[in-house]
Amino acid sequence: MTKEMKQIFTRRITQANRTQLVVILYDMILTYLGDAASAQEIGCEQEYKKDMQCARNCISELRCSLDFTYDLSRNLFAIYAFADRELAHDMHGTNAEQLAQITGMFQKLRDAYNTISKQDHSQPLMENAQNVYAGFTYGRTDVNESLSQYGTARGYCI
Repeated sequence: MTKEMKQIFTRRITQANRTQLVVILYDMILTYLGDAASAQEIGCEQEYKKDMQCARNCISELRCSLDFTYDLSRNLFAIYAFADRELAHDMHGTNAEQLAQITGMFQKLRDAYNTISKQDHSQPLMENAQNVYAGFTYGRTDVNESLSQYGTARGYCI
């Protein structure tokens, strides 16, 4: 994952509510799996292992955040456990087809949660996050962004 992608994910996280955070985690998993597939194609085993471990860490976060008072959580737990086992089993990049299958599975879950997130109009989880204003000025190749609300009292709502 590039530095720019990390900044984009960080910015999205600061403005996200609960449902949008799940979508962001799915996007992160898909990014890491895509990077792993690219590393596998060029034969870079170190990069492949790193990306696979990062994807597994995101899956672990999803699994730990499940609320088992809902029946759906049990099904999602089984899906996450299956994906994690398969990714752990393929840490040496021997099965590109399995990686594509797991990527497709997470893409479908991401699309489902993205649909749900459009109906969730709750407040962002982080209070006092920096506001980012884009488009006031334009650079030579892109849009410049300005940050406001510098302060130390930023963080999650409780």
